Formats: sequence, structure tokens, C-alpha cells
Amino acid sequence: MTIKLSSLKADLAREEKGDWIEYPDWPDVAFNVSSLHLPAFVTARDLLLQRMAKKHGRKSVPREEMTAEFGKLYAEHILHDWRGIDVEYSPDAARDILSNPEYRNVVAAVEWCAAKVSDVDIQFVETASKNSARPSDGA
Repeated sequence: MTIKLSSLKADLAREEKGDWIEYPDWPDVAFNVSSLHLPAFVTARDLLLQRMAKKHGRKSVPREEMTAEFGKLYAEHILHDWRGIDVEYSPDAARDILSNPEYRNVVAAVEWCAAKVSDVDIQFVETASKNSARPSDGA
């Protein structure tokens, strides 16, 4: 099978603008998210990791702290809206929820959905059948 190269192209406009992605583990819940490849997010994430490394040195960053910090970044750069949750979306509500380690499951759901925005629909090129006519004997 041969993959059609054009089917591997990222939809950069969708990744930046965002799209609604259903979260499969929670019925009727969806997040409107941009991609984890969003340049502003990537820059902010890299700076965060540098600050954390400087702050903690050789020690590992506590999981709760890392989840809260990533949650803040998701609220600022990635998450645009939600539906199916009993709290109305607002940027402030998103920041409060995603920066709270007790809501790590919501952080994980947003992250999963943001990764899905970058998925592509891989297509294959049909190749000629192997049962082609036999070559002639030279006659």
C-alpha cells in the first residue's frame, strides 16, 4: 500500500482556530480546542519547562504542580469552549478549573482533544493489480 502524501498535510487553519472534539470517555462532552502544535502554546510550554527545570534543579517537578501549570497554558492557548459540563464556559472558569490539580481529569481530557485536532485522514493510492496480462513470448 502506498500512502497519498497530500493526505498527511496538517490543516493549519483548523489547528489554530480550533474545532469541537468529542471526548469519548464522557458522554455528550466536547471541547473546542486548538492544536498542541499551536506556535504560541509551544513557546509558552517550552518557557514553562525551562522555568520548572531552573526552579527544581535535578529534582523532578511535583505532578500536581506540573498539571496545574499545564492547565493554565491550556486555558490560555488551547481551550476555547466546552459543552456538556454543568459549569458555563468562561476564560476565568477555565483557568480556575484547569489550574486546580483536583481537576486533573479535565486537564487530561482537554489535552487528549487538543491532540486529536491534529489528526489527519490518511489515504492510500490504489496500485495496479498484480494479475496483469502475461508478457508475450517475443513472438
